[in-house]
Amino acid sequence: MGGNPTSGTSLFVAGLLIGVVGMVMIYSASAIITRQKVGSDNPYYFITRQFVWLVAGSAVMVTLMRLDAARLRDRRIIYAVVAAVLTALVIALFQSPINGTHRWIVLSHFQLQPSEFAKPALILFLASYLARKEERINELTSTLLPLAFVVALFAGLILLEPDFGTATTLVLVAAGMIFAAGVSWMRVVTFALMIIPAGVLLVFSAAYRRDRLFTFMNPEADPLGKGFQAMQSLIALGTGGLRGLGIGNGRQKLFFLPEPHTDFIFSIIGEELGFIGAFALIGLFAFLVWRGFRVTRFSQNRFDFYAALGFTLLIGIQALINVSVALCLLPTKGLPLPLVSYGGSSLITSLIAVGVLLNLSQQSG
Repeated sequence: MGGNPTSGTSLFVAGLLIGVVGMVMIYSASAIITRQKVGSDNPYYFITRQFVWLVAGSAVMVTLMRLDAARLRDRRIIYAVVAAVLTALVIALFQSPINGTHRWIVLSHFQLQPSEFAKPALILFLASYLARKEERINELTSTLLPLAFVVALFAGLILLEPDFGTATTLVLVAAGMIFAAGVSWMRVVTFALMIIPAGVLLVFSAAYRRDRLFTFMNPEADPLGKGFQAMQSLIALGTGGLRGLGIGNGRQKLFFLPEPHTDFIFSIIGEELGFIGAFALIGLFAFLVWRGFRVTRFSQNRFDFYAALGFTLLIGIQALINVSVALCLLPTKGLPLPLVSYGGSSLITSLIAVGVLLNLSQQSG
């Protein structure tokens, strides 16, 4: 069990480069809109806060990277983390709403978003569960129903916030891990026949979700209203051309594109760094995901296999959805771009994923 230092180094470098791009673009996208967003004249407001989270998240990442792998597999620790996150999700529902949602727990100087921490908690739980149950993965009552209950509990609490995008991400990651465990195609078809109608029902049960879907199908129909975000995102990407307008020279962040430092930061990257810069960032994500799958492939035990797979899928799926939304290939969703978008909880969760992958890369053959 000699480990793979090259894999670990390249993982770290790829994550570091993506994080650096994120810091630069957050400053570029947020410096001018600080007064509008938080009423502050300090152009360094967002970048300063993100740097603090980056330092904290990096400390967590290094701790996880150096942690004895046996601690990661300890079921008592995993269950404690799951219980803490579920409790936090419930507490968030009783907090005062922010922008009409109950996604945050407000503390004295910062806010925590429990749904972000639900991602690594559920992945570790699934890795432990599947490693023990994979020989009986197709048994309905003893394996699949308890598994479905836990996933539904996490997703259901997050849907109540409401946060359809994060709940969907969790379900997709869980589905990928369960599929890798060898679940039969009959079970896959049965699951699809259940989850697809449920997803459609959820989409049409809320007016704002219906609007997003219909707007996605034809954003040009209301370019100054419901289609505004999608159209401004496309304008930003189109304006960037091949080489971009240069860092700091983008125009769509000047109160045209909503949330340019969070949900639509990829659009600003496309505008200021052009097709070359945007493609290079996608290449970094692809490299990070590829390295994650290599860690998965060469894992020495089943828990490591499922944990590496889950965290790799988490980064890959979130990046794919965020970029697809910016390119108007998916309806507008408030999912952050991992390691890039502004947001402390999201950044720490992404660094947790990288830290666990770095740890597991040392265990792989």
